[in-house]
Amino acid sequence: MGNAVDEPLSTACEGEFMPGIGVILNPYSRKYKNNPEMAKHMGFIVGDKASCKATEDLADLRRVAEEFKTRDIDILAINGGDGTIHCTLTTFLNVYGNKPLPKIALLRGGTLNNVATTANITGSSEAILSHLLVKYHEDKPFETREIMLTKINEEYGFIFGMGVIYNFMEAYYSKGNLTPFGAAINLIRSISSALINGHLARKMFARFDAEVVVNGTKWPFANYVALYTGSINQLGLNFRVYYLVDKNPDHFHAIGFSLPPRSILKYLPKMYLGKPAGCPNMIEEPAKEMMIKLKNPLPYTIDGDMKPATDFFHITCGPKITVIVR
Repeated sequence: MGNAVDEPLSTACEGEFMPGIGVILNPYSRKYKNNPEMAKHMGFIVGDKASCKATEDLADLRRVAEEFKTRDIDILAINGGDGTIHCTLTTFLNVYGNKPLPKIALLRGGTLNNVATTANITGSSEAILSHLLVKYHEDKPFETREIMLTKINEEYGFIFGMGVIYNFMEAYYSKGNLTPFGAAINLIRSISSALINGHLARKMFARFDAEVVVNGTKWPFANYVALYTGSINQLGLNFRVYYLVDKNPDHFHAIGFSLPPRSILKYLPKMYLGKPAGCPNMIEEPAKEMMIKLKNPLPYTIDGDMKPATDFFHITCGPKITVIVR
């Protein structure tokens, strides 16, 4: 990921609209549900209700993407968490085709905000948007950062996971406490269960058979408890497991391991700190391409968005997006 200071963006108007900034809201996010007036409030901040869209489903999101493409917006502001970012960028990339995406502003409006955290974006959604608008209207330059996406089959995201990664997220969502504190509690419960080889840990660490080929070379294991990739350096809760991303530009970090829950505990500190775990039952490397063939279909997650079971994954480096940091 690289930092840059851009030239000021144009503030030209187009008809009755302000073409410069389009805001996408996820009406199903926890923050939006707790504050149904958020769309109206964010629209008031933008100053143009036509530029602030609460999308109800993927078809609605595609319609908005086509509208924003026609209007040639300068900035796409996404008010949602990692799952919203993943769905929005997938839709916009499909709609825009060969046309470059606008600059992306991440408003930290969701439960999981790993992508925004990785880009060092802080503050409330309203504060980030207000600051963005002030700089935009004053024609001041933005500090930006390029972040690479991965392409997982026909979708785009930053973090892919299956096995224990999916199972952890499923347990987290089932508890209803969708906060960093809730995620930490879920982690503590999982570690406590792993210490005694309890039912929760055994369920999370269920093995699955898979053939994995990375950069054209077949990985040696026949079964795994987790397969996961990232194009940003952290998985969540400040676990910087994808440390190879910073050292290998234009690659994603691919990881797989095959070991019981109790055995992984001694490796967690190094995984948290972003250091090689040194585990003989773990394999990881910077990757340009990864193919996974499962014996039986399994569900998976992209950026915290839970996906139905499938039995084949083709993961490659995706396009880079330009994210406004401040």
